[in-house]
Amino acid sequence: MKERITMIIFILVLGGAWATTLVGVDRWTSPIIKKYEADKLRKKILEALAISYEGKEVEQVFSENITSEEFGETTIYKAGSGSVAFEVDGPGSQGPIRGVMALGPDLEMIVGITIISQSETPGLGMRVLAPDNLAKFRGKTTAPRLLIVPSSTAVADNEVDAVTGATLTCKALESIVNSEAKSIALLIRGDGE
Repeated sequence: MKERITMIIFILVLGGAWATTLVGVDRWTSPIIKKYEADKLRKKILEALAISYEGKEVEQVFSENITSEEFGETTIYKAGSGSVAFEVDGPGSQGPIRGVMALGPDLEMIVGITIISQSETPGLGMRVLAPDNLAKFRGKTTAPRLLIVPSSTAVADNEVDAVTGATLTCKALESIVNSEAKSIALLIRGDGE
């Protein structure tokens, strides 16, 4: 009986020590993780707005070039050029896609799209969300609706060539871009909420 009580006390002391250690590590790393996430978002916003920050302090470049405005739970980031950036998210073919999209002052022309996180299939699905493929969206319009069309057939201002073999991810991205652009335009113009 004495051995069981000793074992229980040992387990409780060891468990308490580990729990205290984990709480301490969480408190120590939490601000570091929050700063990392904030810097990552700032970088993605600057990239979507085509504002260079290489070799410079991201926080400084961001504060010198970007202002923000709250619309309920949505934050709009405004550049001096009149362009706006905002976070976007929606379902992909394998899981959520989260990123930043920037529109020109007309709220129709795409300035840029960057991805913060995604879980698409390695290979084809991920190629759709790669920076070189997302660069194809720059200068395209969301009016009346952005279309991702079969590879090598994009000719109109609202058409982008698809990545062959990644149809589901292309359709998911098309849906996210169109729905988020429309929602933000309505919100900024005062027609939404």
